[in-house]
Amino acid sequence: MDLPKKMTALRLLAVCGFLAVAGSLSAQPLPAVARPAEAIAPQPVSAPAPSSQGSIPSGISSTAAVSATVSMEVLDDSRPLSIGDAVNVRIVEDRDPPVTLQVKDSGDLEVPYVGRVRAAGLTPRGLAYAIKTELERDYYHNATVIVGLDTARQQSAGLFYLTGMVNSPGPQEIPTYETLTVSKAILRAGGFSNFANQRKVKLTRAGPNGQTDTRIIDVKEIIERGRLDLDVEIRPNDFIVVPERLINF
Repeated sequence: MDLPKKMTALRLLAVCGFLAVAGSLSAQPLPAVARPAEAIAPQPVSAPAPSSQGSIPSGISSTAAVSATVSMEVLDDSRPLSIGDAVNVRIVEDRDPPVTLQVKDSGDLEVPYVGRVRAAGLTPRGLAYAIKTELERDYYHNATVIVGLDTARQQSAGLFYLTGMVNSPGPQEIPTYETLTVSKAILRAGGFSNFANQRKVKLTRAGPNGQTDTRIIDVKEIIERGRLDLDVEIRPNDFIVVPERLINF
């Protein structure tokens, strides 16, 4: 076979082979086309459980409660503070443990960074916001202040009775955390009222065997001249009378 005929035969064989392969491919089923994934319905998101910390945690010490609390909204807003109360104070942003402060006879609290802040008459929450306002003036962009009444220091050692020419007479508690004297008790009662005989304050104390011990105390000398040696420590059931001056002018 001459060369032109051989070339023609090879071309025919190539065409036939191509057609055979194409036919076999067309006979095979096309692969299934994946359908778009069906949209998954969004599952309802359950609301977070409400915080159980609705107030300062109970059953633990005040210091521990103040350390564990980070919200000012849960602080006690029912009991006003009074002179002699001890409170635990913490600034959350400082990450320091609480400090224990006492309401002074002036009704103020000496607070770190800001100095004196009026506390008597405010609740722990009210005091916390008062301190927050002072801190944010000069020291903090946003301060979180936690204040809790130190209940461990509120236990009373007993009662004594103050009557006569003072601004707030009546029974008073003897705190366990300080030595309470006659002059301090009168200051806590708002001081002497007009026409009080400050030099003849009478303290009556029940003694053994039913006897009574009566002392006359010159409180004016104690306060004005610093004669602390004349002051007398108060004991439970003491009875203190501040008499009126006989001549008032």
